[in-house]
Amino acid sequence: MEEHENDNVEPASTDVTPVAPVIPPAVPPIPEPIAPTPIKPRGSLVGIIIASLLVAVIAGGAAGLGAYYFAPDLLGKTPAREIEVKTGTDEVVVAAAAKALPSVVNIDVTGEGAATDLPETHPSVPMMGSGSGVVYKATGDGGSYIVTNDHVAADATRIVVTDASGEKHDAVLVGADPESDIAVVKIDVELPAIALGDSEDLQVGQMTVAIGSPFGLQHSVTAGVISAIHRSLPDSIGDGTRYPLVDVIQTDASINPGNSGGALIDRTGRLIGIPTAIFSETGGADGVGFAVPINTVTRVADQLIAGGKAEHPFLGIIGQTINEQLAEEENLPVTEGALVVEITPDTGAAAAGLKPDDIIVQLDDGKIRSMDDLILAVKRRSVGDEVLVKFYRDGKTTELKMILGVKPDDL
Repeated sequence: MEEHENDNVEPASTDVTPVAPVIPPAVPPIPEPIAPTPIKPRGSLVGIIIASLLVAVIAGGAAGLGAYYFAPDLLGKTPAREIEVKTGTDEVVVAAAAKALPSVVNIDVTGEGAATDLPETHPSVPMMGSGSGVVYKATGDGGSYIVTNDHVAADATRIVVTDASGEKHDAVLVGADPESDIAVVKIDVELPAIALGDSEDLQVGQMTVAIGSPFGLQHSVTAGVISAIHRSLPDSIGDGTRYPLVDVIQTDASINPGNSGGALIDRTGRLIGIPTAIFSETGGADGVGFAVPINTVTRVADQLIAGGKAEHPFLGIIGQTINEQLAEEENLPVTEGALVVEITPDTGAAAAGLKPDDIIVQLDDGKIRSMDDLILAVKRRSVGDEVLVKFYRDGKTTELKMILGVKPDDL
């Protein structure tokens, strides 16, 4: 689901940065992509929050192949080798890591393109990057499905997976979904699949462990806590593509470039999320990282495995968050809610009769205080679900039932 935020409040200068794979030093430096930054205020109703009601947790903002050029001296000095884990320990982090580490892999990708600072006559140089992945399930024919980020694998022309024993395996892309920043790759070797948790059971403050390949340092383990759940941080990166963070896990476990697509686990070693982005002024770990929750991961990954693409529920409006200032300027009957600005043709909203200037304040039993609330409420449902929308029209409340459709590919 795409969204622009602008409540006429000057946004913070801190950027949300996708956790991009690392570029090895052998490749000429590639300029850093512009990190996502909040959209600047543009006034009242014309320069408002624009949000299409569909599910989009993470658009593949900065592609993994246009990754950050971090710590080149570290890369190439950490050869793959079999990791050592201990069992039967009283150390919680050690025990959790021991269960999950055999299922976490390193992913090296190669893609087409060339560094922009090369002479025009110089031959094209492939771009390379490194990220992480997690063994999701067996293929049934002796192989393994591995989940990672869309921004790690989607544009790769070659994908190489290094498992916990140090063995390398060529992989193929099964499917990628930029809306959730989830991709699935497949190898022909069966590796141990990770145990799955339930992101609905997560609690703020509980311990969590991140495993991945920050700066190319394979199978690195960091620990922290869950700082927040159901976090919604819609943003836009500099090139105008969408990078909405909706319904993600926030953690202070150190996440750096190269952790993308790795594992965020609980104290029992179960997968609870896939690291995808950091909130940073420096480009490094500032203790504010984000992960796609496991329930979203499994829903998307299963669709990618079944058909190569994922479908996302779509209501069909463009709207903006109502705050006190907007309510006063436009003489609105409420100071919270989602103001409908435009209806997308041939959608559930159009068929049900929603109109511009309607103010949505409730979806089924859930209160809607903002466009973020509405995005999240739609996202947590499925294509084909019937929902009851309560809204204000001409100062009076009314209700309509509508069916959630499929988000168009070209939206």
